[in-house]
Amino acid sequence: MSLVLASRALVNSPVPPLLAAGLGFAGAVLIAADATGPLRTAVVLVALLVVPGLPVVRALGLRDPIGRAALVVAVSAAIDAVIGLAMVWTHQWVPLPAAGLLLLVGGWVSLGQGVQTVRTVPRPQFVRTALPTAVLVRAVTASGVLVTGLALWAVGTSQSSSTGLGEWGLLTALPVTWWIGAALVFAVTLVTLVDRRHHVLVRGVASVALVLVMYGTTNLVSAEPRPPWVFKHIAVTAYIMEHGGVDPSIDIYNRWPGFFGFSAFLGAATGTLDAAAPVRWAEIAFALADGALVLGIARALGVKGRWATVAAVLFSAANWVGQDYYSPQAFAFFLFLAAVLIALTVLRGTPNRIGVWTATVTGRLFRARRSAVATAVLPRSRAAVTTAAVVVVVLQFVITASHQLTPFVVVAAFVPLLVLGYLRPWWLAVPLTLLPVLYLLPNLGYIQEHFGLTTGFDPVSNVTAEATSIAIPSLATTLQSRAVLAITALVAVCAVVGLVRMIRSGHARRALVVLWLAACPIVLVFGQSYGGEAKFRVVLLSAPFLAIAAVHAFHGRGRRLGAMALVLTVVTGLFVGATFQAEQANQTASADVAAARWLDGRFASDDSLTTVGTFPSIISGNYDNYTRHWGQVDSLESESAWFPDGITAKDLTGVLQDRDYGGRAWIVFSSSQRADAIARGILTAAQIDAIQRSVAAESTLRYDRDGVLIYEVDDAA
Repeated sequence: MSLVLASRALVNSPVPPLLAAGLGFAGAVLIAADATGPLRTAVVLVALLVVPGLPVVRALGLRDPIGRAALVVAVSAAIDAVIGLAMVWTHQWVPLPAAGLLLLVGGWVSLGQGVQTVRTVPRPQFVRTALPTAVLVRAVTASGVLVTGLALWAVGTSQSSSTGLGEWGLLTALPVTWWIGAALVFAVTLVTLVDRRHHVLVRGVASVALVLVMYGTTNLVSAEPRPPWVFKHIAVTAYIMEHGGVDPSIDIYNRWPGFFGFSAFLGAATGTLDAAAPVRWAEIAFALADGALVLGIARALGVKGRWATVAAVLFSAANWVGQDYYSPQAFAFFLFLAAVLIALTVLRGTPNRIGVWTATVTGRLFRARRSAVATAVLPRSRAAVTTAAVVVVVLQFVITASHQLTPFVVVAAFVPLLVLGYLRPWWLAVPLTLLPVLYLLPNLGYIQEHFGLTTGFDPVSNVTAEATSIAIPSLATTLQSRAVLAITALVAVCAVVGLVRMIRSGHARRALVVLWLAACPIVLVFGQSYGGEAKFRVVLLSAPFLAIAAVHAFHGRGRRLGAMALVLTVVTGLFVGATFQAEQANQTASADVAAARWLDGRFASDDSLTTVGTFPSIISGNYDNYTRHWGQVDSLESESAWFPDGITAKDLTGVLQDRDYGGRAWIVFSSSQRADAIARGILTAAQIDAIQRSVAAESTLRYDRDGVLIYEVDDAA
């Protein structure tokens, strides 16, 4: 049996606001009672991610349930972030009263909406229909295989370990059980996407399961937060939780604290005082939320039926950039997709003369087989349009305060569409543009001094700039780099075919919107290489719209369905191979983390730290002690660049003298850093061992556990 509901009935149902009201009141009570434990964490977390945004999203009148649910979370997160920013900027850190008041207000508003809906909207008619026997058999069979695959995947994941990974990363560390389980999950997903006769619920659950397998494995297997640089993000969040504000003199994160204020606010409200607690789940949550938003955007752009799910799955498999972890970029990207979804559903307009002319010329150039199809723009009330415009501006504000690059992509994506009339009202271009510009102005001097505003208006140079991270040279890393290029190239080729098919079928206007959203992130490489990573941000921000365009290449039957199945199989396989291989560089040894926490409790603001390679020194709310002076934290790897003949113990003595700030000098050696430096070819085993012997002879050993040694030099001079 199944329940079939009209879209309007779903939108006007009183059940969601009444449930949200109860959730908000329950969360407020748990906060007021100072309850502890997983119950408070779960209830308050869900409440803060649902209750503030639900009344706003209901006012927009969206009908797609998946897109609407994802928007509720995005709008709630934006509201939470605004409150967090207000507290950290004013140094009035009162997260518990703020969270309780927010949930109470949101609960009363939701209660009012629910009561009003009950009183004024006719009760929705539920139409009970029996599932045909063939559909029921397919659903039961697919569900059984899916459950079996998930069980095998879970067993294989629990039997895996991220310690001692070789050049092939997790690919050789996962047991056969994992591979069988993952293959079954993928097979069910692929079959339900190819065969439209499968029930939509089974198709959706299978797609979610596949995303969980692709993005969850690495985080569940890892013993510590990953990747290594995420410890800095954890430290900034912990700093805000401990100090109740930000200090712009510390680093760039304290100048763009939107994500960290949001995270600290959620942590304090839910009673999760360990800033590292949510890190393991962040990548899975972002991946699922982004996929839901892409599905909603695809439907807003006219993709119907199972094809919208295909777009979401293809995007998830093609998003190899690895920016879904606990970071400002992941948060800003999530809010960017939410803003696009709102714009394409509520703020859609009929293009002006220039927009119509552009679409007409495009159709003629590609010899469209039919006259232009005018996309129907559903009438929206003035209240809905105003609400949508305000929400988009709020999202841009939070994005601007969280990340340096993404708000300018918002400007590039929205302003031309507003000017051409594809989006309305036109004046929305003004606040969207002014927000990032006005925010940048007071920080311009800092950016120019520490990073440089531009690296030159040379897109070719900025695209080809090497990333700051150095991969261990090997056959595996070579294949990995080619695999990610193959993923993007394959999806891009399919996207071009899909765009041409859209234009030739009379949908030039829609094709131009998709094309522009996919192409506009290229603005990032015109003036800045972003440490060699600007090109990766372009791929990330283009990926959703390339996937949506690519789906149009597969519309039809027979060979086109076969092509879709082949592309999904190849892209998913390359994704698993490329991302799992890279885990060798994403892991941090537990012994290093434990040593870093020990050192953190003893490190003073005038001390200096020298390590062999990457060491999670910035790990807690005291991380500002490590950033007081130039070169306060350094490594033998970075210093070796200044000694082409190899760094020696005598060279290290000179380095320590240059970095003597009156405190103690700490030197860390660990087996994991040693192995990594040797594998990268930066230092030899003989060099490291000679330096360690010299340090041991002239320093005091303060820490010796699990292959990590920490020496203290009383007088660096």
